[in-house]
Amino acid sequence: MSEAMRVRNQAQQVYTRALSSAWRNGISLHDPSLWLFRDPEVEEKMLRDADIRHAVGYRRHLIAGKDWSLFPRVETSPTAALSVHVGTTLLKEIENFTQARMNLARAFFSGARFARIHGEPRVLTLGDGKKRTWWVPTRLEDLDKRMYRIVPNNEDGELSAHWERWNVGTAEYDVETKYDALHTIKHVYQDDEASLGHGSALREALGWWWYAKEHVFQESLAAVEKFAQGILIAKVDGARDAETGLPNSELIADWTSVLEDLRARHVLVFDKSDDVEILPGGGDGWQLMESIRAELRNTIYTLVMGANLTTASSEGGSYALAQVQENSTEALIQFDRETLQETFTKSLLKCIWFRNHANLVELGIEDESPLFNISQEKRQDPKERAEVASMLSTMGVDLSLSQVLEQTGFSAPEEGEDVIPGGSAAPAEVGGGGGFPFKAKP
Repeated sequence: MSEAMRVRNQAQQVYTRALSSAWRNGISLHDPSLWLFRDPEVEEKMLRDADIRHAVGYRRHLIAGKDWSLFPRVETSPTAALSVHVGTTLLKEIENFTQARMNLARAFFSGARFARIHGEPRVLTLGDGKKRTWWVPTRLEDLDKRMYRIVPNNEDGELSAHWERWNVGTAEYDVETKYDALHTIKHVYQDDEASLGHGSALREALGWWWYAKEHVFQESLAAVEKFAQGILIAKVDGARDAETGLPNSELIADWTSVLEDLRARHVLVFDKSDDVEILPGGGDGWQLMESIRAELRNTIYTLVMGANLTTASSEGGSYALAQVQENSTEALIQFDRETLQETFTKSLLKCIWFRNHANLVELGIEDESPLFNISQEKRQDPKERAEVASMLSTMGVDLSLSQVLEQTGFSAPEEGEDVIPGGSAAPAEVGGGGGFPFKAKP
């Protein structure tokens, strides 16, 4: 510790000087990404990897969720239900809303993801049944973060910045107006000072493991022929020149060409005085590369999902560890969902409330923009949920039939469908496969 106290640490100076330099360039606050600096298309290349694409896609699915809802901003307000009803009705008009949420959920991988809010006027009867012209959101256009840049302003030490968006038609940047900002969803992931407004991307940590995996995969492909076909050894007369004592390169080249051609045709022909032998490829090198690939794959899954262990066991240490890792993944996904919820609340719902301000004033809910919520979808164990439902029912607790059926993986029978009468079979009969007495509904 005493030695470390005497060493002059340059970290503070390097960071502060670099930060000031970034704000003084007057052109753009560039994304401080090492991997984008090395390869501008690194994200697309990473997502071509099967393991990374699967893990990133799975996490995006979990973040986006299947169901969503709105919560009142002021629960005790007498118009809370009305504000939720109006917001829900308008949001349901957005086409491919699930896909739009998935696109924005990619922010954890890229650092940020944007969307443009499109809408149109429609005559609707919302709230009090009176016909009004409402501005209805219809589509969320996905926009890559590379379409935007942050331009810094430094006037006499007073720092400020504004957004600009690339205009594909004119091939130049346009300054973002207040109207544009209102109709733009900017989902920035873990924004901090060092990210310069571009967000903290998981890509930065994932890149090193992807890079190593690419090299190991290339070496594995190159080693396939060696391990599959073995090593060919040929002992021939005249391989060493009698006069010079040096290898006869011409003869060796001729033999190599002939043996490679014969081997490609899966046949070997040589003089009986020559000694040609095929040694099987050793498996040690292949096992080493296989272990490295497995280690890289597990690390990638851990980085993306927060866990890498799956098991079909129902008890024991592996099962307990899998349970812990499942909770770790759920906590990670929950954080990502909450950040996306906050983005929709402050961007999408704010836009809807602003564009429909006059109508909302008439309904008395202009200050009660609801909160966006993505339903949690942690996988439930049907057997466990059935046992809990049975216990609660025995205690006299009233339960929702639809929820019990949904959490146990069943559905209510349709009219005229054959049914298994409730309570007609004992648990032993179910396990023993004795069959159920089916009964047709009248």
